[in-house]
Amino acid sequence: MPNWFVHDKWAKKAGIDEFIAYYVNRNIDYGTSWAYPENYDSSHYNNNENIAIQQLQFFYQKDLDNANDDQNSYVKAFILHHLLDYFRETRVNINDINLVFEKFLQNKVIIEISDSKGNKIDFQKEMGEIFNLLRDNKNELYEDLRGKYFTDSQNPI
Repeated sequence: MPNWFVHDKWAKKAGIDEFIAYYVNRNIDYGTSWAYPENYDSSHYNNNENIAIQQLQFFYQKDLDNANDDQNSYVKAFILHHLLDYFRETRVNINDINLVFEKFLQNKVIIEISDSKGNKIDFQKEMGEIFNLLRDNKNELYEDLRGKYFTDSQNPI
């Protein structure tokens, strides 16, 4: 099962619009430069910041710009994408899902950014929703990940 199928399936389970999931996956996998209009002013982004922080700021802004989306779908898709990739990348025992979540928070993703006014924006709620979705559907998650998503040495079963 290709990576995109796993990402799309779980995005749908998380209530993330198909277009948003595709947009976020494409931005993370191929970079965000194609997503910006030619006249885009990137001066409010610190280009020396970690790419994950830049991505999270970008997707948070997309959620703010999308007045019809009060669920932070872009941010949730960002978290989901990185977490599913982390399952494949980690050397942690993935059968201990809580340990995977703990290490993911320590090593892979940030859950707080500052806006242009210096206000802290926290994404613990969205992170918790994604963690709970995967934890509540752990057997199905492992079944999906077992296919071509894992190499033979990573296969959990």
